[in-house]
Amino acid sequence: MTKPHILIVEDNFIVAADLANKVRQLGYGVVGPIGTGEEAVALAVQHRPALVLMDIQLGGAMDGIAAAIAIRQAGPVPVVFLSGNSDAATVERTRQAGACGSITKPFDDSDVRRQIELALGGSASPGSAGVPCA
Repeated sequence: MTKPHILIVEDNFIVAADLANKVRQLGYGVVGPIGTGEEAVALAVQHRPALVLMDIQLGGAMDGIAAAIAIRQAGPVPVVFLSGNSDAATVERTRQAGACGSITKPFDDSDVRRQIELALGGSASPGSAGVPCA
């Protein structure tokens, strides 16, 4: 069975590399990481990942929330947002974008694992993607 792939969208290279390493250690494949919303949409359409881990503040014209909306319009895929920002307006925008969860920076291994498992249907092991969040 092919392991699910997770698209990582994070414009901070160090954070992106750390997150990609954590995802691989959990047994998932990684698409990216990439740092703009525009690239995220293109890679999501091309690779159809099982999950997107999406930073909200990105380089480029499109922020992570707008990118998530565009990705979900192209097809159902759960999105978990990454942010150091938890103000009410941002939380509401992520909710409207269909967020499956969020990971607050700085994050640790258990935060990443828990949110991935919840977004993919609660499976503790790679290989069974759940129903995308609405």
